[in-house]
Amino acid sequence: MSSTRPLDFRTMYDQHVAFVWRNLRRLGVAPCDVEDRVQEVFVVAHRRISSYEERGHGPRAWLFQIVLRVASEWRRHRRRHPEDADGGIAQELERTEADQAEIIAQREALARLDRALDTIDVEKRAVLVLHEIEEMTAPEIADSLSVPVNTVYSRLRVARQQLESALRAQDRPSSVRVSNTRLRVVAGGAR
Repeated sequence: MSSTRPLDFRTMYDQHVAFVWRNLRRLGVAPCDVEDRVQEVFVVAHRRISSYEERGHGPRAWLFQIVLRVASEWRRHRRRHPEDADGGIAQELERTEADQAEIIAQREALARLDRALDTIDVEKRAVLVLHEIEEMTAPEIADSLSVPVNTVYSRLRVARQQLESALRAQDRPSSVRVSNTRLRVVAGGAR
């Protein structure tokens, strides 16, 4: 079923650029490469916008399919051509002011979350990110990933367990728990 009104690219970009950026990061794209990958997602979306079909979930589900492919291609390329011996950490280091303790704590929590998410395979990670951070429903996720709803629930359950285990395995006690609200706040998700 085709959308009755064509999707306006600029409006879609403005409304969903933060969603695309967050999900590329959650799917393992390094901070130094995320802007280029965001651009790549929207180049693909612009090329394919005429084939967009509204299925009741809006363009987020459609964009996430593109995000998933772009992140997967980026990870494959990085495995074959590793460039940052330190994982890009040196690029993130900047001069910090003494009154930025809260910002630093947030960055550290986000870095711990990123490391924990990196231990989860991409199929489970995608479900976890879409459900817990982007607050998509299981049917929306199933449509986005072209999998049955029960598969979404199964992957979500396993991903939560793996995330909790990965957080516990890190050096210091976890200040980031798998509670929905805390995960969304740390990861910068919807709401």
